[in-house]
Amino acid sequence: MTDNSFSTVAGVKSRRCTCSLYMTERCNLNCVYCYEHVKSDRCLSEDIAKEAIIQTFDRAVEEGMEYVEILFHGGEPFIAFERIKAICDWVWSQEWPCKYVCYATTNGTLVHGEIRKWLYDNRHRFIAGLSLDGTRDMHNRNRSGSYDQIDIAFFRDTWPTQGVKMTPSPGTIDTLAEGVIHIHELGFTRNNCSFASGVDWSHDDRGQTIDYKKILAEQFDELARYYLEHPDIMPVDMLNIRFMAIAAGRKAMKSKLCGAGTIMRCWTPDGRCLPCHLFYESCKGGNDDIPQFDFGNVDNLSDPRCEGCILEPACPTCYGGNYISSGDIRIRDMHTCEIMKLRALAGSWMIGRMLESPHKYVALSGLSDVQLAMTVKGVLAIQRMFD
Repeated sequence: MTDNSFSTVAGVKSRRCTCSLYMTERCNLNCVYCYEHVKSDRCLSEDIAKEAIIQTFDRAVEEGMEYVEILFHGGEPFIAFERIKAICDWVWSQEWPCKYVCYATTNGTLVHGEIRKWLYDNRHRFIAGLSLDGTRDMHNRNRSGSYDQIDIAFFRDTWPTQGVKMTPSPGTIDTLAEGVIHIHELGFTRNNCSFASGVDWSHDDRGQTIDYKKILAEQFDELARYYLEHPDIMPVDMLNIRFMAIAAGRKAMKSKLCGAGTIMRCWTPDGRCLPCHLFYESCKGGNDDIPQFDFGNVDNLSDPRCEGCILEPACPTCYGGNYISSGDIRIRDMHTCEIMKLRALAGSWMIGRMLESPHKYVALSGLSDVQLAMTVKGVLAIQRMFD
């Protein structure tokens, strides 16, 4: 039997199809920024999972994709460990027309004993990505005091190129730089740091009023200076934004900023096929159908308020989150807009300084002369915007 599975997904830019399997609505934590407000004991059936995987491989062949990503989602997916294991055993027993990888994002608290052993034994064909929100205090405030329940070294050593998923919240941004640096010092090479969406950034989780823009400006400045002093460390995307995309401009955008509804489909315990797992929250437990969205047309996905903003090609948006909060996949969370402006200002200053000696910094050393020129153009465009 040919083994088409592979585990070198981190950093791979190959074209892919993602089959997201919403394994369970249950979770053993209660994170402060969690968008999943409706939970039950429902679990995805093996039959739905198998049909979803078959459909995804068929789509990958039809669309000329290079590999398939089978993504196990929750809740906390390893609550449904036995079912994940059964689905994977079936996947690994079949012949598939292209390469694939199995992947799960986890809070890490259940990855011990049998689950830990199974993951280690299958580390070449199953990746577990850890959610880790910075320092012990930061993580515990966001994620139900769970820091010491996680075997952090296991994730770092088993999948050394994978990194972690960090989510700053209003209650933890005053130590944001410390948290990012902590993850670097733990030995993780990547930190997919993205801000919580759909939350009130003017108040923390304890109801205290905060000046989030002032706090973030200070934290971004501290973090930018850290990267200038540590040239061998790759800056997080939070500051190392897509300057070349900004230089190319809005008209050069050929695809949207996430895979919902295009490269990704999500199958849910009630048998729905949705653009991504976020859309499940708006119809969970009911019979309401999600409208058909044209995710293939970038022009129809732009928030009208963003017209003319040079940051749009690099500015994150969550179509599922937008739909939950406003009923319109285009309408962005404007807190994200304000945070993006602060990121762009700090990041353009940092990269501008690095461009004085681009060979010195890992963030720039791999870029061609053309890419460096586009980066300069993007940095200057941002600086002019804020001037």
